[in-house]
Amino acid sequence: MRDSSRRGLGVLAIASAAVIWGSNGVIVNLLPLNPFLIAFFRVFIASLSLLPPIAIVYGGEFLKALRCWRLLILNGFLLCLGWAFLFASMKLIPIANAVLLNYLAPIFTAALSPILLGERLEKSSILALALSFIGVLLIAGDELSGDWINLLGILYGLLAGLSYAGFIIVSKRLRGSFSSLITAFYSYAFATIFLAIIAKPGIPALNPSAWILLLILGMVNTSSAVTLYLYGLGMIEAHKAVILTYLEPASATLFGLLFLDQIPSLQDILGGGLIIISGLMVSRS
Repeated sequence: MRDSSRRGLGVLAIASAAVIWGSNGVIVNLLPLNPFLIAFFRVFIASLSLLPPIAIVYGGEFLKALRCWRLLILNGFLLCLGWAFLFASMKLIPIANAVLLNYLAPIFTAALSPILLGERLEKSSILALALSFIGVLLIAGDELSGDWINLLGILYGLLAGLSYAGFIIVSKRLRGSFSSLITAFYSYAFATIFLAIIAKPGIPALNPSAWILLLILGMVNTSSAVTLYLYGLGMIEAHKAVILTYLEPASATLFGLLFLDQIPSLQDILGGGLIIISGLMVSRS
């Protein structure tokens, strides 16, 4: 495959995953469960849905991957922290602000990827990173100055962003040796173990619609979307991948309009435009 085609597939995979993730906030707020339980069922369902195709397609490679067990466990732990902190933040402060704080991760990743991954940080990526970050700030708008801000929710959001940055960097190292499906499965499996210890889950009393939402969160928004993301991460640089995921808050605005009757303001539209422009800059560079 030519480099341009490979890069194009990577961009498409990561952008698609980001758009799917935009619906997470709506689902989390509709589920009557605590954040750690939601995160547990998310990774548990994702692990179960990935196990059959991995066993059939990869076989021996699936077991060989365990030679990198330290990185796999670390990746699962970072994923556990990232999603638990993000969902906790979404429960305490408005979704837009939780997503904004989580998307401070590119600042951490852009600073660390040249050191830990040896990637060259291009000038166009720096500009795109700045534009996309401004776009996210515009989407959050003046909500950041309200009296409703919960300091614990802000802390959770910041910790989610830091955990997300670590997950991206470790995943990039793993994708150099294994397929996206194997990397994703072990990340979910180890995250499930950590979250089971923290949340001590049982079988919750939920109505059928809530169970459907949990299945969507686990099978579509996690199993499919994160695997797409990891697939794309193996084709483009880590800091570029993170910039493309800024499509998530843009799509979250659309999902909020469709399902929660949240009408976007002019600032939301301008912010989404900057995010799209930055994504195009990355894909064309």
